[in-house]
Amino acid sequence: MIIPKNQQKHIILTSISLLTILSGIVRANLIKEKGKADYARPSNIFSVGAGVIITKDPYKGIDTQSRGIPFFLYRTNKLSIYGPMMSYSLFEDEYWQIKALAKVRFEGYEQDDSSFLQGMDDRQWTLEMGGSLSRILTIGNITTDLAADILNEHKGYELRLYYSYDFRNIFKIPALTVTPNIGLAYRSRQLNDYYYGVRESEAIAGRPAYNVGDSTGLMSGLRVNYKLSEKLSLMSLISFEWLDDEIRNSPIIDEDYIESFLLGITYKF
Repeated sequence: MIIPKNQQKHIILTSISLLTILSGIVRANLIKEKGKADYARPSNIFSVGAGVIITKDPYKGIDTQSRGIPFFLYRTNKLSIYGPMMSYSLFEDEYWQIKALAKVRFEGYEQDDSSFLQGMDDRQWTLEMGGSLSRILTIGNITTDLAADILNEHKGYELRLYYSYDFRNIFKIPALTVTPNIGLAYRSRQLNDYYYGVRESEAIAGRPAYNVGDSTGLMSGLRVNYKLSEKLSLMSLISFEWLDDEIRNSPIIDEDYIESFLLGITYKF
């Protein structure tokens, strides 16, 4: 799906979650069915685990990569820390959640990652901060979040809006929870140009200078949790982000999308 450029700044943005991607795994379920939804706060949780993540970056010459990663989750009624993400609840009731957010953005590359990137300056990871607003519905949640660079690497921001729904006791298996999600992500010009642009000083034959503008991309994903016991759980997450023409037309880009798959096991203390 490609959204026309002249509509991008007027779209209410959406998506699957980073958290991206991993943030959805630690989001608390605040709805209890009792004729009418009742408000419930999550109990304290401390979990550790390990897994493997497989990613497909869009850069030319970079193959699909896999690596082992540790998991760490600490959650109280207000604070949630999951690996590279942290959130703090500022307000919540049975209908709304407002949170402060902090997360690490792992986008980027080193010039040695690909022969197509030789002579490019390395693009670094960074720390972002922002906030989120969630509307809790009887069928699913709608969330919008905004995160901006605070280390002056890309100097931009990303705004997302996404819908998710927890299917519990699916296939009449009480231990299984399946959560699909879908939405859009608006990325600022500064964010895109830092990670996908080519500076004048980096231009060579076959890699012309290229300035990337702002963009809007479709995101979707599927999270699966399976409780093996009171302490052990299996989890998996697959996510896709489709890139629009602003990014796809860059001379260092070779794919239409970013893909990741996560599989792991956690132990709750």
